[in-house]
Amino acid sequence: MSNVIRNPRNGCALHGALQTVQEINGVVPVVHANAGCGVINYLANGGASSGTAKYSGFSVPGTAAQERHVIFGGASRLREQIKNTIKVVNGDLYVILNSCESAMVGDDVDAMTREIVEQGEPVVDTLIAGFNGGTHYGYEHVLTDILKSIDNVKKSESQKNSKLVNIFGIIPGKDPYWQGNLDEISRILEGVGLQANVIVGATGSYEDLSNAKNAALSIVFSRWGEQPAKLLEEKYGIPRVIRPSLPIGVEGIKELVASIKDVIQLDEDKLLSFIQREEIYEKNLLRRVRDEIIENGLSKKAVIVGDEEQVIRIGGFLTEKLGVEINAAVLTDALKKDEEHETQNDELLKHISNNVYKSVDQKEINDIIRGSKPEVIFASALETRVASKLDKPLVEISYPIVDKLIIGKTTVGVRGLVTIIEDYFTVNREFENAKRDRLVKELKNETGNNQWYEKEDSYSRVRSNKGLYIRKQEFSVSNG
Repeated sequence: MSNVIRNPRNGCALHGALQTVQEINGVVPVVHANAGCGVINYLANGGASSGTAKYSGFSVPGTAAQERHVIFGGASRLREQIKNTIKVVNGDLYVILNSCESAMVGDDVDAMTREIVEQGEPVVDTLIAGFNGGTHYGYEHVLTDILKSIDNVKKSESQKNSKLVNIFGIIPGKDPYWQGNLDEISRILEGVGLQANVIVGATGSYEDLSNAKNAALSIVFSRWGEQPAKLLEEKYGIPRVIRPSLPIGVEGIKELVASIKDVIQLDEDKLLSFIQREEIYEKNLLRRVRDEIIENGLSKKAVIVGDEEQVIRIGGFLTEKLGVEINAAVLTDALKKDEEHETQNDELLKHISNNVYKSVDQKEINDIIRGSKPEVIFASALETRVASKLDKPLVEISYPIVDKLIIGKTTVGVRGLVTIIEDYFTVNREFENAKRDRLVKELKNETGNNQWYEKEDSYSRVRSNKGLYIRKQEFSVSNG
């Protein structure tokens, strides 16, 4: 008997592929699916934190397959759509994205692609029907398929670059801070004398895809991204480094640099100067908020919910730097088995929490949160309801985040450390202020709306004239 998943936060493989392709400048997606597939992806992500891409929603070129195409096949409709898209939309590369319908009826997408390529057009395809996996799967497989075929449709004359580093594992949209994180990784690599090849985002482009084969190294910052890095290693001899998570703080940067130095020789003077600047920056900022962390009691018991990479990175920072005790950690990406990295990641997770769960079902996640009795919840907008019922502050760190726009902020490096502290402190302060306001309102109602005065003092208990006791640390209320 099948299980119903409540409020799944991960889309299908097609959505992951589409979210990736539409964030590469110069690359145009062509969706071979019914009219709803691209629109559903837009509706699911349009209200999330990081805005929308150039080709999204109703602007995504697609075949809008109908019932007759499912019954009799949609190959001819795909041929027509590819030709029309090339005429109307300027692009350096066109990527055909397969779907569940076209896969089930057996449309020969490869044949249509070869036909257009033989006519001199830069077209590649990825046979990644939605049912093959989730968003993460779609991300790494579409990049793999493009890199596998790109030289066959459009030759690149660029040369090997001993300082160029391919970046994989940061999934557009799935990490709410993905654009800012890419920018920060680029800044860190530039600071130690390297050049980041980011492929997606504001600075990513078709040229970066084409130039990926000329890099000196590929770095994968999660389990999702190993496939394209493996392809580049096997086909072009580019070594790969697999990191369990993005770096956070100076220590994270040092660990990243150490793994890079095993492959690429770095300028030691430039490296030392950069690390020293980052250390000064971090120490100064932590010193500024030290008293606030202590006075506001931010070393709380917590639950963290997010992708494995986010849990390792943010959870590790919370426990090591802020003294947060994580009662439970919930991993929301459907993790693939990888014995080579399983032990390493499991050890990192054990340092964060003794209770690590894997789930994408909202009811199950809510039950885990309730059972863990947290004082604060680090999760997504989907945990708003359970946080409200438990009357606990919610710090949104994972997908989806819907109450704020995130375009350039980062949770990576030293600046990412600052973002997390700012968000945690702000949410905690707003929660305590709201709780205080509710308390005052309740006390006023209890006394027939008599005049009450608030004052800051050292009392910890308040008694109304009806014998109501309410614990409150910051202030007391007296009858006027």
